[in-house]
Amino acid sequence: MIGVLWNCRGVSKKGMSSLLKEILTDYAVDFVGLQETMRLKYPDKFFRKIDYGKKFAWHWILSNGRSGGILCGVNLDRFDVIKFIEVTFSLKASFPCSCLWACS
Repeated sequence: MIGVLWNCRGVSKKGMSSLLKEILTDYAVDFVGLQETMRLKYPDKFFRKIDYGKKFAWHWILSNGRSGGILCGVNLDRFDVIKFIEVTFSLKASFPCSCLWACS
């Protein structure tokens, strides 16, 4: 299982979408969690750039002004996501038990 956890300090910076796309494809990432995205909205265009094949389920918590923001992506070829659970400063993805056993 390959995951990326990154305090990116701004997902809208120049070249960031290209870098994310490269990381997701070159390393066959199963899940990604980005902190400090500093993004107030995520248009479809953003996800088309980084996840052209729509392999990931995406969920996010918007930033509060110029700080915060979390973006989580889970590879649907690898996991079945039941739901995403938002808490004030965290985001969780819930999976069925059979999925966890398959990854061991």
